[in-house]
Amino acid sequence: MNNIYSLTNLIFRYFFLLCFLVFLSNITIAQSSEKNKINTLQELFASIESQGEYRIFYQNDQVDVSKKVSYDSNQTDTGQLLTQALDGSGLGFNIVENQIVIVPNKNVVKQVEGGKVKGRITDKTGETLIGVTIVLKGTVSGTITDIDGFYELEVPSMNDTLVFSYIGYENITEPINGRSEINVVMRTASISLDEFVAIGYGTKKKSDVMGAVSIVNSEEISTLAVPDIASTLQGRATGVSVTQNTGAPGATAAIRIRGTGTFNSNSPLYIIDGIPTENSDFLIPTDVESVSILKDAAAASIYGSRASNGVILITTKKGKEGMDVNFNTYTGVQVAGNLTEMSNKDQYIELFNEAATNDERDLISPEMADTMANTNWWNEIFNPAIISSTNLSVSGGSDKIKYIVSGNFFLQDGIILNSGYNKFTLRTGIHSQLSKKVSIGTNINLSDATTDKVGSSGDGFGGNGGSVVRYAFFRTPLYPVYDASGEYIDYYPEEAQFLGDGYNPVGFAKKYDWKIKERRLFGSIFLDWEIIKGLIFKTDFGLDYFSLHDKRFNENWGFDGRINNPNTLDETSSTNSQFIWKNTLTYDTFFGENHHLNVLGGAEIIKSKFVTQTGSAQNFPDQIQSLRYLSNGTTNQRVEGGQTGWSLASFYSRVSYDFKGKYFAEVILRLDGSSRFGENNPWAFFPAATFSWRMDREKFLSNSTTISFLKIRVSAGQLGNQNIGDYSFATFITPGSFYPIGNTPVAGYYLSRYGNPNLRWESQTQYDIGFDFGLFKNKLFFVFDYYYKLTDDLLLRAPLPPSSGNATPPFINAGKVKNTGLELEVTFKSQAGKLDYDLSLVLSSVNNEVLELYEGNPLPAGRIDNGVFATLTEVGQPIGSFYLYVMEGIFQDETDIFTHAFQGNAIEPGDVKYKDISGPDGVPDGIIDSHDRTHVGSPIPELTLGFNLGLNWSNWDFAFFLEGVYGNEIYWQAAQDIEGFYRAFNITKRVYDDRWTGPGTSDTQPRVSWKGATNNKKPSTRFLFDGSYLRVKNVSLGYTFKNLGKKKTVINSLRIYISAQNLFTFTKYPGLDPVMQTSNNSASEGDLAKGIDWGTYPMARIYTLGLSMNF
Repeated sequence: MNNIYSLTNLIFRYFFLLCFLVFLSNITIAQSSEKNKINTLQELFASIESQGEYRIFYQNDQVDVSKKVSYDSNQTDTGQLLTQALDGSGLGFNIVENQIVIVPNKNVVKQVEGGKVKGRITDKTGETLIGVTIVLKGTVSGTITDIDGFYELEVPSMNDTLVFSYIGYENITEPINGRSEINVVMRTASISLDEFVAIGYGTKKKSDVMGAVSIVNSEEISTLAVPDIASTLQGRATGVSVTQNTGAPGATAAIRIRGTGTFNSNSPLYIIDGIPTENSDFLIPTDVESVSILKDAAAASIYGSRASNGVILITTKKGKEGMDVNFNTYTGVQVAGNLTEMSNKDQYIELFNEAATNDERDLISPEMADTMANTNWWNEIFNPAIISSTNLSVSGGSDKIKYIVSGNFFLQDGIILNSGYNKFTLRTGIHSQLSKKVSIGTNINLSDATTDKVGSSGDGFGGNGGSVVRYAFFRTPLYPVYDASGEYIDYYPEEAQFLGDGYNPVGFAKKYDWKIKERRLFGSIFLDWEIIKGLIFKTDFGLDYFSLHDKRFNENWGFDGRINNPNTLDETSSTNSQFIWKNTLTYDTFFGENHHLNVLGGAEIIKSKFVTQTGSAQNFPDQIQSLRYLSNGTTNQRVEGGQTGWSLASFYSRVSYDFKGKYFAEVILRLDGSSRFGENNPWAFFPAATFSWRMDREKFLSNSTTISFLKIRVSAGQLGNQNIGDYSFATFITPGSFYPIGNTPVAGYYLSRYGNPNLRWESQTQYDIGFDFGLFKNKLFFVFDYYYKLTDDLLLRAPLPPSSGNATPPFINAGKVKNTGLELEVTFKSQAGKLDYDLSLVLSSVNNEVLELYEGNPLPAGRIDNGVFATLTEVGQPIGSFYLYVMEGIFQDETDIFTHAFQGNAIEPGDVKYKDISGPDGVPDGIIDSHDRTHVGSPIPELTLGFNLGLNWSNWDFAFFLEGVYGNEIYWQAAQDIEGFYRAFNITKRVYDDRWTGPGTSDTQPRVSWKGATNNKKPSTRFLFDGSYLRVKNVSLGYTFKNLGKKKTVINSLRIYISAQNLFTFTKYPGLDPVMQTSNNSASEGDLAKGIDWGTYPMARIYTLGLSMNF
């Protein structure tokens, strides 16, 4: 992808931001230095007047202005500053509008009559706080702050007391003491339990949530250099595992909530501002207010048949009264991280000649070696690349109408040549109060994304041409990149036995012409009507429209035109549209003094349509860019098209009750009908119930000074899954077959797919028990959950006998999978002087086990060679369990070979030794064959973790975030080929260092031999590695210039920060990146074949400089 920003522009941008930082820092230092020089009353008065808000008056014979003063230099409130400075001086002061009069204490006017109090509310960084509640203590009389953080309140007595409160901050009680202006700096609360969080079809106070719900706030993710929301969640919520399919720009992330529960799609359901969808790729982190992750049946069952994999509720930012403008931008550079060390020229020649000697083949002579190159292919395919994001949002309004408009441009050039991604998004939201009882609103999201793709995983078996990284692994260092004329060198046929015949990875990357354009319209219009007090009707109409254009030209090139012969063009255009109409009726009431009831009832209809058209052509006489259109192909011009669709009708209800705010109970019912199931089983019923007990409100704990919050939660319920594709109940008869009638073939139809009209929904039953535990005013907070999740009636394809022909087998309900696990979240927030700090730790475990399969038949998956598979899913094992030979070591001599189980006639000392595990009768039989393959590990992590440290001191903020996984394995298929060394591929440095060269020299790496590779590269634990890792995911340091808006300047606040992402990774995995999901080869197999690395595009290490401004 062509860089939008040249290197010169990038340097200029950094230079400008750094100069701006230095300039503002100098101002701050100068102001700080001036403040530090204040020693007398005269200097103090002059400093206050220099702020431009007050004039100070006094009589010279009453006030000794040379008197030394003592005060807190960090105090910003003028009244409190004077109170401290005048303490013990016999002086007092009166404030009248913008005038301060210094008088002896006996002349201070004691204002006991009513008056007006005003002021400004900020946080400790100087940011103004909008919507802070100010009330007279002991009353409900009060006001809130405006867009600039100002308030004004009439009080009956100037001796009253004000109480300041704001969600997420500690309450502040401030006596008026006759002051007409009171400015307050609020501090963040330890753990805020009074804020409202999103739940299914509504919101609820965080302290009252009964289900297992994890919350991720915008502050945690808004500055991360990623283009979507899914990529930000890893390590931030318990029970949530996030892995990138690849590190390529525009690549999607795979999210698993509480394990892997099905052989079909395990992706969660997304609900964005109340509208369901299958992904959130069009959203950017800066547009998000909060993310609620619904994990158990009590929380998710309100979404019924689409909620078995969990639900992610995303609430976007909304407009507020007044006017608020925010500008956020960052620019950074990406570099490749940990790169597997490969052999250089001399090491490769040594290994090649050693193998040739073992195999009695020709050697690379010194004369030939002198003419060869010494190319480091990592240096050739990886380049530093730009990443940049710029966002501008404007929000505001009045008490009648509120709005927000936000636009963003994201650019990411790939660290591998010719790859990149850019995305433009526009979001608008309007909320209008038509009357006291009726309001309407809209939320509209538009996005336009372009991906320049190169092969990022697999060997091409999946249709993507193969991974550039894989070909860089294979390419020997003896080849140069270019020939004398500047053309890419493919290979030398006469020397291929020495140098190899793999593709030139630089040419392979640069020759890719694969562009994907995606456009998305996602939005809704809604109406709220309060029919009577407590009874609210809401109707929403939503649209999710997605269009895709995928164009790929495979250029014919290479020696004698051997690569992509013939050249081809494939082009696909598709649209996917969903219409959603939902209506809810909610009644909320209190009866008696102790009873609270909330009842929700609703209905929802979803209709989805997918339309696709594809075209292809071959043999383009001229391959120049401007002629790459389907009409210019001379052979095999083909056009196809199709349309599918599905619909869903749902009815749901939720009844919530609590007594005295101590005992909570909730029942959820949902009925779903889906067109994806035949007429025999279209409907399914999904119930759930939950109970919680606020023990801290009991008498025996209400006076505790240690326990500040304690809630026990218990839930049970059922969920469903309808993600099996369209028309699975139907049998397909397809044209295109030819039948011989006499000597003449006649066109006809054939049975292409079997249907099953008796299909039922996958059913998931889940139980959860948990507690929320706060200590020391919730400074220390624990959230613990244990869950048991059982998925029954799994939908899978039934195996058919060969006599049934080539028709696709039908789906049947014939499987059962269990997931159990523990989740723990620990948060600690406190202050030490001027330092605010918070620490959080999230830990999640999962145990996955297959309990039943159709007639016990195991499911092989994860092709690693022709007809060879790495995983086997069977009863008693986790989904996608690795099924391999077990490497016991290396044969050291002939005696070792003779005394071991028979592995073949060609085994020699230095070859891999495999464990004799079983035979046809289930016991070791002294022969190594397919019976000796066994389950050796799982790609599913046993434990996921995240650790976050946040520090705030004065204007500085610092964040440090770790995430990792433990207990999973990765099969390094690329190593099976290059370390298997059965032809002229390059080979890793670790093989060069650790290979067997004689008895006792190695028990981990075999001798190098092409002939020995038949034994040595069997699918075994030799290529299976611990995939555990701990990654420094993000480190950031920022400085906020506060009080910029105090003098009514254009900028209210400004924050400049630097950050590093994916900074270090601690792992035993020798491949490029342990964070990967499913390769392109096995995309259709999903979680049955995850954790197989064919040479995957790694995630980049990212360094950014950012700026956030509020106007």
